Amino acid sequence: MDRIDTMLLLIVASFILMGAGFNFREHKWGVALLGLGIVSVLSTLLYKLQITFS
Repeated sequence: MDRIDTMLLLIVASFILMGAGFNFREHKWGVALLGLGIVSVLSTLLYKLQITFS
């Protein structure tokens, strides 16, 4: 799997998590999914930095 494919897969998965979390935001686990989606979007930034500077 290429690096860009890995980043794209991570971004798509994080948007799915954020969408599901936003849909169920009245529940505690929905807010947790939303937070997990945000953290995974930020992890793509860290992954790109690792690719660039390694």
